Amino acid sequence: QKKSRLIMPASFHIEKAKSGRSKCKKCKEPIVKGNLRIGNTTERTIGDETTSMTSWNCLSCFILPRNLKRGGVTPISFVEDNLNDPDDILGNHMEEVITAITVNSSGGARKNKTNKEDSSVNKFLTSVKRNSEALANDSTEQPCKRVKKMSKIEKKEAELYDDLKRMTIDQLKDYLRWNRQIVGGTKQLLILKCLDGALRGRLGRCPMCARAKLKIEDATSEVAICAGYFDEEAGLRVPACTAVSLSLQEDEVGSNPAPRLHPWYRKEPSEEEAKELDSLDEQAASGKIVSVQKSKSSSYKITLAKLLEEAEKITWKVGNKVELKETATALLEVGLNGGLALPSAENGGTKTVGRVLVANARSASPSKILKLLIDEFGFAADKAEEEKAATAAISNICKVETNVGCYLILDEFSKLSQTSGDFRKANSYRKAAQAIAGLNMEVTIDNALSLGKASSKNKLPGVGKSIAEKINEFVATGSVEKLEELRAS
Repeated sequence: QKKSRLIMPASFHIEKAKSGRSKCKKCKEPIVKGNLRIGNTTERTIGDETTSMTSWNCLSCFILPRNLKRGGVTPISFVEDNLNDPDDILGNHMEEVITAITVNSSGGARKNKTNKEDSSVNKFLTSVKRNSEALANDSTEQPCKRVKKMSKIEKKEAELYDDLKRMTIDQLKDYLRWNRQIVGGTKQLLILKCLDGALRGRLGRCPMCARAKLKIEDATSEVAICAGYFDEEAGLRVPACTAVSLSLQEDEVGSNPAPRLHPWYRKEPSEEEAKELDSLDEQAASGKIVSVQKSKSSSYKITLAKLLEEAEKITWKVGNKVELKETATALLEVGLNGGLALPSAENGGTKTVGRVLVANARSASPSKILKLLIDEFGFAADKAEEEKAATAAISNICKVETNVGCYLILDEFSKLSQTSGDFRKANSYRKAAQAIAGLNMEVTIDNALSLGKASSKNKLPGVGKSIAEKINEFVATGSVEKLEELRAS
């Protein structure tokens, strides 16, 4: 039974950092001991258990929350009425705190950031715009040198850009909404998102966590990042976990390419098409699919036609258990020979096909059963591509590739803890996994324990003695006894 969850409004307080271990939520830098910091504490009640979490911001990064701004709260009224001061710090720092919050919340810093982020996008689109103008001025009598040098994908980009640049921001946003993509950003960024989708397909879910959507990173025209997601059951926001390549060349396969879903709709989808879109999105979110290829090639259609033709040659006998088993065995042989990702007969393939057969025996034919098996299991070649994409995503998580193993065991600890209802521990393991992902050195038997020691120069935020011991055990033996116990339970 799902436990009831209640999230209380956040409370804020100011204090001097008691140590140098806390990090600012915005700039990610450690807050120096003795410097002013503002804490945002949220209480969550799940069932009978109440937990509280505090995130920290250094004074130079704290921004007045939007919900308070909308309620008419100003920096002055926030400091006077909403900011708790248990250590009486504001007596000497009132003006400094109000000034910092006013400057941070004014939007000036955000505008500078936006300009910086858009620069790469603008640079890319300027190149596309020039290609578009070159195509428009190209003629047989006076061929343009720029057009001669353009690749096929660059010509397609230029043609699409010519249409997209005439659209309003609202039209571009509708274009993205039709395709279930994240909407947001300047007009230039919206054009880039539409251009990418029209050329390469809809961005799928993160190949690592499978739940978060991918969004094009504002700071570059070449990368999409995991957007993170809010875990309703745990009442926590799970942060971004990986970045993937958009692959600027149509035939290029990056080291970690973004998963794609097809088709991309250039006009509002019908009710039936919208249902199919939502169905694919749900399958991607549940991890059942990573990507969906473009409309099937002629070779695919020939393979499918041959499979269905072979299936119809099977003698349809489902009158008793013996006949059901014979029919299931014959269907399994046709499926495996046709490249379906079915288990072999030795691994329970006959029973698997038999299950589908029994459920549909009365109203089905061999070809219908085969189509159901294709829908459920897919083709082995497609599965291999999806696994390749997921493996590439995993290897790209950590700055040092050899630390991926440590990341994965901590991530599994987090998921198992969450499944058992221990959300505090799940969050601790998740933070430790993120710390390992950002580590610039290889974790070895010589330094693993030092990651949890406060006095060590290798101390990682979010990694304590217990987690460091588990990392050390994994590095030394390749497994963790506690994890094996959790898997078995």
